[in-house]
Amino acid sequence: MAAGSIDTVHQTTHWPAVLAALGAGVVTGAAISKMSPALPLLQSEFGLSLIATGWLVSTFNTIALGSAIFFGLICDRAGALRFCLRGLACVIAGGLLGVFAPSAGWIIVSRVIEGAGYVAVLVSAPGLIAAASAPMQRGLAFGFWGAHMPIGGVAVLLASPLLFALSGWRAVWTGVAALGALVMVFLAFQSRHYTGVHAGAPRSLASIRASLAQPVPWLLGVVFGAYTLQFYAIMMWLPTYLLQTRDTGATASALLTALFVLINAFGNMTGGWFMHRNVPRGRIIAVTFAVTTLAFIGIFADGLPDAARFACVLAYGFVTGNIPPAVLSGGVRYARSPSEAGSIQGLIVQISNVGIFAGPPLIAAAVTHGGGWGAALWVILGAAAVGFGAAIAIARLETRDFARMARRE
Repeated sequence: MAAGSIDTVHQTTHWPAVLAALGAGVVTGAAISKMSPALPLLQSEFGLSLIATGWLVSTFNTIALGSAIFFGLICDRAGALRFCLRGLACVIAGGLLGVFAPSAGWIIVSRVIEGAGYVAVLVSAPGLIAAASAPMQRGLAFGFWGAHMPIGGVAVLLASPLLFALSGWRAVWTGVAALGALVMVFLAFQSRHYTGVHAGAPRSLASIRASLAQPVPWLLGVVFGAYTLQFYAIMMWLPTYLLQTRDTGATASALLTALFVLINAFGNMTGGWFMHRNVPRGRIIAVTFAVTTLAFIGIFADGLPDAARFACVLAYGFVTGNIPPAVLSGGVRYARSPSEAGSIQGLIVQISNVGIFAGPPLIAAAVTHGGGWGAALWVILGAAAVGFGAAIAIARLETRDFARMARRE
């Protein structure tokens, strides 16, 4: 089926409203990333093994893995703005529960609640950005949205050393909850600029089936799943790797990981510029996976000095930043009306969270049973092969769709 689009009455982009929606994403980025620098502290406090820690990381994404598409359908019915606000409320509530957690079990419960908020924001915020932006600037707007995860990650990684010194990992959980409350107020004040997505609309089963029958959103989900597996393999395990094999210390490990995530944010902006210039998304994604595969080979090359290997980490972080804007803008593009945006985003989020959920445990298992950190390379290269294949399929389908549109004109 040929792609549709979301029309908007805005002839110019209302950037504060885009920023508010981006802020909601930043909160979820901080919520998911706060686990990375805290892993060594949690392992020490609760006596967790490496594999158990991997499952603790993945618990955050349980809701997304099992029900993101249903969250998207609820978003379509409830309205993107209302659903985004409720998502932020869940992130805040889950974070505060984690602050008072007496055991690892309670942290898991709190992460599931935060995970529900994370999914609600991910399926609703892109619709808010589309509603607040002019069509010609939507690619740039989604370049910023693609950076929400690294921005949140950098913020929490930079703040963590100071907060750890004040009150341990619980201070980080409190800070993220406070940030969520501030963004929630900001988003509510921008509500008048989200035209057409305040309230949802009922949808027929035929409409739902038609929107989800499009092949490209499914392929975008596969691409994003491969991307998230690779990205979180680096982001989540880099501090632990540096501590265990290079004895860098908790502060230095957090700062080096923050640099990696910051570089990724600049890559997201570059990806948004490519989308603004109408570079085909399938081509962007395929080239990105090819280049980052070379970077990964350098990262895991034992013969390279540490400085060169970390340079490969940074190169990967920048180049792979092209993928989120290409995928997330595609989700909105294939929604034929505002009432379909949530379900399309939900589909992409649900498939992509296979990578987030399975990645950390797979990496942990490869390291534990494969003889060291070098065994993780095979997991990452497998994800690259899947992502590259999906990108080629996307490029062919979009070329076909553009050809059909040209013949109609």
